[in-house]
Amino acid sequence: MQYLIFLLLVAAMFAVGAFLMRFFMDRAIRQVIKAFREQNALDPVNAKAKSELGLKSSAETKFTDGLFKMRDYKPYIFDSMIQLSIIRQTEDEKYYLSEQTLKSSNLSKFA
Repeated sequence: MQYLIFLLLVAAMFAVGAFLMRFFMDRAIRQVIKAFREQNALDPVNAKAKSELGLKSSAETKFTDGLFKMRDYKPYIFDSMIQLSIIRQTEDEKYYLSEQTLKSSNLSKFA
């Protein structure tokens, strides 16, 4: 009986962890999209640098960033959205959000 209770607690912990991770990832997606919309970086002409958007890539984060404070998912979302061509890079290393690609992607619920 104790073994069963232990297994149920472990399963519940994994379920809560998965729910929280999904919640924080969804929040990060909304924050990244909001940063582009607030800066009107929605086309190549109005593209902005990462620093202007308040964003950074996962390569720019430190290993210790998630150890002593809550993990910031925005750098990972930023990189993923670049790979999906939702966020596009100009020749001068500026970025803009492609609303059309966002609407036709798996992330369309955030459009």
